[in-house]
Amino acid sequence: MDYPARGRSTAAGPLAVLAATASGALTAHLADGSTLTCPAADIAGLLAWATTAGLGALAVKAGGLNTGPLLVLTDTATTLLTLPPALPSPAHRHPRSDHPVHAQLRAIGWQTNVQGLAPWTTLHPVHGDPTADAIHLAITAWGALHDDTWQLPTHLSPPQIAQLLSAYTRLLRTPTGPPGECGHRLMSDLRPPAHRHAHTNALLCHGAPGALAQSVNPAPCEAPDGHRLALGRTAEDRMTVEDIDWWRPPTDAEATAPYVVCLAVNLSHVAGSNNIRVAAGPARTVQHPDFDRRTPGSWFVDLSGTPQHPHLPTPYVTARPAWHTTEAVAYAQQRGTPIRPIRAHLRTGTAGPYLNPWYQRIRDARLAVLARLGITPAMEPEVLCQELESPGGDPISRLLLAAVDATAAHSIHVLAQQPADPDHTPGHPFGTPPLPTWRPDLRASLIANSRTELHRKLCMTARTGYLPLAVHQDHILFATHTPSILEITSPSGSGFRLGLSPGHVSPAGTHTMAWYRHHCAQHVNPAQLLRTPTQ
Repeated sequence: MDYPARGRSTAAGPLAVLAATASGALTAHLADGSTLTCPAADIAGLLAWATTAGLGALAVKAGGLNTGPLLVLTDTATTLLTLPPALPSPAHRHPRSDHPVHAQLRAIGWQTNVQGLAPWTTLHPVHGDPTADAIHLAITAWGALHDDTWQLPTHLSPPQIAQLLSAYTRLLRTPTGPPGECGHRLMSDLRPPAHRHAHTNALLCHGAPGALAQSVNPAPCEAPDGHRLALGRTAEDRMTVEDIDWWRPPTDAEATAPYVVCLAVNLSHVAGSNNIRVAAGPARTVQHPDFDRRTPGSWFVDLSGTPQHPHLPTPYVTARPAWHTTEAVAYAQQRGTPIRPIRAHLRTGTAGPYLNPWYQRIRDARLAVLARLGITPAMEPEVLCQELESPGGDPISRLLLAAVDATAAHSIHVLAQQPADPDHTPGHPFGTPPLPTWRPDLRASLIANSRTELHRKLCMTARTGYLPLAVHQDHILFATHTPSILEITSPSGSGFRLGLSPGHVSPAGTHTMAWYRHHCAQHVNPAQLLRTPTQ
C-alpha cells in the first residue's frame, strides 16, 4: 500500500474520531464538525481509507515535518474493526511479536514503530519513514484519552472529542500521545532538526537554527537511576534536583491570624524556561573551573556559605559540596556566596535559549483557552480571583485548559524518562536513547530554575511582612487576616503577582489557622494536601 506522505492533502483536518453507527458502519467525526463515512471493516481498510481521506497537519514550524493523521478509535470502532477489546500483553505488544494485529499489518506492508502496540500506536509502511510517513491511532478501549493523563470523561461524544482535540491541535500540536509526550515533541516541533528519510535518505526538511540534532549522553551525575552511566555511582556523585517540600509551625503572631491562604504558581517549571541556555553538545569534565553563568552544565561546589533565613526554605536541595546546575549556582552567586567549583561537567557547543519558542507556545495557548472561558488579564484583581477560583464557561474549554497545563507540567519529566524500549529487560541498566531531546540535564535545569525563582519571590514577599508557612512544589501557604490571596499579592514589592501567565499565581484554597495547626501536629505538610488533586 503506497502512502503519499509528502505533499498529501490535509484538507480534511488533522484528525478523525471514528465511531460505529447503529447500521454497522463507521463514521469519522472531523475537526471542523463535519463527518465522513469510513468504509473500513478491518485495520487494512482503515489504513487504506486514512491515506486518501485528506487527513494530516502541516508542520508546526517552517522547516519541520508534517504530522500524519490521528485516528481516534472509540470502543465501538475498535469492536467493528475486530481489534482486541483490551491492550495485548507486553510480549504481544512487541513490534516483532506474532500477535494477529502485527500479522495483519505485515500482510499489507505496514508495521508499528519501535514501541509496538500501545494505547497510542504509530504505524508506518515497512519501507516508509517512522516519523514522516506515520498514521497515529488513539485506541480508547486500550486506555488512550480516558485512562491516561488526558483524563477525559468517558461520557464525551465523538464530536466533542473531535472538537477538543482539534482545538488542542490548533493551539499546540496534533496529539499523538499523552500530554507530557506531546509537550516533549513540541520542543523539537518548534526547533526542528533536519531530517532525511529513513529508507531513501532524501532530505525531507531542512530544520531550524538552534535545533538539537544529536543524541548525547548525560554526565554521570545527571544520569537518572537505572542508566548505565549511573552504575556504581556514589550518593555524592548523584545530582539531586527536587522541588521545595517544606513547612514549619506558625509563630505566636502568625497563630493569631484567622486564615491560611494558598497561592499556586502557574506552570512553575515553564516560567523562566525561555531564558535557560541549552547547548547541543556532550559534556566535558573540567577540574577547578571558573564559574560562568552563561555555560550550561553541572558544577560540584560547596554552597554552604549562602545565608539562610530561619523562616524560609532553602533554595537548594543541599548546600554541602554537591552537584548543582548552572541555574542554582548562579543564584547562589547573586546572593553573595563565594563560588569555587571543585570540578564541572560543562556542555559543549553554542548555547542559546532553546525553549524560548516552546515557552511562548505554551503561554499563548493557556491565555487563549482562558480567554475562551471569559478570563482575561485585564480583569480587576477581585474579579480575576473570583473567576480563577470558580471558573465557569464551556466544559470542553475547561478540559482543554487542563490538557494544556498537563502538557506543560508532564513534558518536563519526559526529558529524563526511561525510554519505552521493548527490547529492554526490566531491572537491567538502559542506555541513552537515540533521541536528541532526551536531556536529563535540561530537566534538572528547569526544576532548579523553578526552585530558585520561587525562593527569590519568597524573599521579596518576606520584606513586605509575609513569610510562608508551607511550600510544596508550586503551592505556597501564608497566614492572613483576610480569606484572599490579594492580601499577599497586592502589597508593593511582593514577589507574587496575580495573573494568568506562567510564573503568576492563582488562588488555590483558603483554610483556617486551626486547620493548618491540626495538620502540623500530624507532621504533614499542609501545602501537599492542597497540591494533591484527590484532597
